[in-house]
Parts: sequence; structure tokens; C-alpha cells
Amino acid sequence: MGDASRLLVPSRKKERYISASCPYVDCRASIEFQPPTLEAVKKVPASVTTFSVTCVVCGRNFDPPGAPKLLREVRSQGAHDAKGEQGAKRLIGTDEHPIDMSFYDLLGVPASATPADIKKAYRKLAIKLHPDKNPDDPEGEEKFKALAAAYQVLSDPDTRHKYNEFGPSTPGLVNEDAVMDPEEVFGGLFGGERFRDIIGTVSLGREMKEALQKDSSELQAEAEGQTDPGSKLTPEQEAAKEQEAQRLAKEKEVQRQERVNELADKLARKLSIYAESVHTADNETHADEARAGFSEIVRLEAEELKQENFGVELLHAVGFVYTAKSRHYLAAHGMFGTLSGFFHAASSSIHTVRETVSTLHAALELKKVFEELAKAEDEGITEERKKQLEDKAAEKGLRTLFKSAKLEVESIVRDVCDRVLYDEQVSKPLQRLRAEALGLVGDVYTRTEADETPAASS
Repeated sequence: MGDASRLLVPSRKKERYISASCPYVDCRASIEFQPPTLEAVKKVPASVTTFSVTCVVCGRNFDPPGAPKLLREVRSQGAHDAKGEQGAKRLIGTDEHPIDMSFYDLLGVPASATPADIKKAYRKLAIKLHPDKNPDDPEGEEKFKALAAAYQVLSDPDTRHKYNEFGPSTPGLVNEDAVMDPEEVFGGLFGGERFRDIIGTVSLGREMKEALQKDSSELQAEAEGQTDPGSKLTPEQEAAKEQEAQRLAKEKEVQRQERVNELADKLARKLSIYAESVHTADNETHADEARAGFSEIVRLEAEELKQENFGVELLHAVGFVYTAKSRHYLAAHGMFGTLSGFFHAASSSIHTVRETVSTLHAALELKKVFEELAKAEDEGITEERKKQLEDKAAEKGLRTLFKSAKLEVESIVRDVCDRVLYDEQVSKPLQRLRAEALGLVGDVYTRTEADETPAASS
């Protein structure tokens, strides 16, 4: 007979549970789950890299945060247990099978990722996770630091090899204070180091850094022509604002001219290889050989350049300007003189207008994607669908940024070409040889095509 004076509550053995939130907008229940058991993991193929959890409230499935890492830990523990005490000594990973995958997980890439894959993944996530863009996330700065540390290690072949062998605890592997400069992230987004001698550093990097250093209210106020939301500028403030705007404009113009001068010097040196070879050729056969040799040098250069982010697109953009400027010079100084030169100048202007319109269209397409994302979130959306829309927005956003950068690049390159072709310190024959060489470079650049395999540049 039981004791009616006591209330008995059953118990259970304490087990490991992990907290999570249902990602579906119309549920958002707080739940907990246990990691998959070794017995369950053994029943699925090794190609399975994640697992799903069923929400106890709404009954729908989702992949919880950190699922790939949890699954690897279960498999790793199983392998360790199978070896027994004899296998308890420390393991050393390899480049094909790293001992730790946490840095790869942070970047969302496999262990087999190429340097280009790692760079592309980092830049995409750095834009998304920068703490200045996530002021409401208390862990935003730590997430960004972890991302920067992972990229710092995996982007260098030596430190990546050490990490693959011994993991993140390797002494001296990670600089804990390392945070990538946003100007470096955005400045190298299109073209990278290889294009620096041709287009310089795209100002997008500096402008994006300035934007990231401001909060959303400040950016909104600037867009509305105010120093603070809802405030009205006094005449003194208006004057100070105008003066500051003029100062910044002059500063940017000086930076632009310095950039053009530096790039013009480098382009002139490149074209001098052709000019000197053709000029010193003692017959037409040798001159043709010099032209062919110069074209081959440029072709090999283009094969390297096209491996960079948006490399093929940038080669085509630069090549178009080179070709147009070469034709304009040769036509203006040829049989039909100014009239023919005017025709080529007009064609170049039409191209610029067309590219500007294309950039505006891309911006409108991006706006539509964000509107679709906002509407879907209001009506209820799964994490999977949200990720699809965010990826779509990121892709279109990158394309829109590239089109904007492309306009800047073409403008800079036009000024560089003019500086080189109409240099009054060189003779007319040398100017003409420079124009011929510029046309050859432009022709090679515009004919460069992407490899058949999927490129990492886009």
C-alpha cells in the first residue's frame, strides 16, 4: 500500500541536451535536443555531413547551428574509441584530412578549398558579419574576429599546413588581435593584387570603410541632408558642411591624379617594350616578330590576371578602353584626321552611357530582391528559403558593386591612356608606337576567356 502523504516525482539520468530555436517564423519555439548517437551515425553514409532536428512544437525539420561540427565530433569519438588505449596517443592531421575543421566551418568551405575559394568566402562573410553592420549583436565583434583569424590562418599556405596538422592550438598560429581592415576587404574585392598596376585600388574600399564607421542613423541623416535625424541645419552649419564637402572633393581629386600618374608611368613602361623592339627592328620581318613576341607576353599576363576576382570581366573592361583609345589616336592622326577620331570618341561615350544605364538596372534588380526578402519574412519564411533569398541578394549585390566599380575603372583607365598617348615629352613617332602597342594589349585582353571549369572569380 502506497504512502498517500508523499508526492513522488520520477527522475531520469542526466544527459547532454543542446538548446536551439525553431527557425520558422510562425513557430520560433525554444527547444532542446541531444546530439546524434554513434549507433545512429554509423547507419548513414560518410558522405552525410549534417543532421536535422524535428521541432517538438510545429513538427517541422531544420538543421541546427553547428550540426556539421557535432556530427564530426561523434564520428571522431567513435574512431577514437575503436582504437582503444593503444590509439590514445595524439593524432596528427594532414592537408587532405585536417585534425580540426573549425576554421573551415567558419568560412563555410571544405578542407579541399583553393586559396581563391577561401578568399571569396571570407570577403562575402566579412561584408555580412562586420560588427559595424550588426550593432545589435553582442557577439558581433567576437564573430568577426574569429572569422578574420580563420582567414588569416587558411590564406597562408604555411600556417594552413600547421593548422591542418595540429589544429588551432598550435603556438603562434593565430594573432588574437587580428581584424581585417574593411578597406582591404572591399578594396581587393575586384581584381586583387594582380590588377593593381593596371587599375590601382578601387575607391570602393575606402568608401565602404567610411560607411562602416558610421551608424545607420548617421547614414540616413546624410542621405536626407541632415546632421542629425529630424534636425534643421543653421546657416553656419550649412556653410561648414559645404566647406567640408569641397575639402573632401579636392582631396579625392588629388588622390585620383596621383593614381592616374602612377598608373600612366607603369603603362608607359609596359608599352615601351613594344615601342623599342619595333623601333630598333632593321626590317619588317623583325618588326612582325617583335609584335608577335609582345602579344605573347601580354597573353601570358592575361592568363594570370583572369584568375583574380572578376578577372575576365575586368580584362574585357580595360581592354575595351585600350582598344578604343588606340583606334581614336591612330584615326585622329591618320588619313581622315579629326573626323574619324571624333567618330571613335562618340562610340566610347555611347558605351559609357550604356554601362551607366546597366548599373542603374542592376541596382533596381537588387532593390526588388530585398523587397521580396522583406515581404517573405513578414508572411513567414523558413531558414532555408531565407538563406536562398539572402544568397540571391548577395550575388546581385556583388554584381551591382562590380558594375559601379567598373565605371570607375574605365574612367581611370581612359585618363591613364590619354596621359600616355598624348605625352608632350615624347615624339609623335613614339606616341604612335605606344598607340599601336595599346591596341595589341586591348585586343588580347578583350579576347581572353574564362576557363571551362567553374572559376572562383565570380
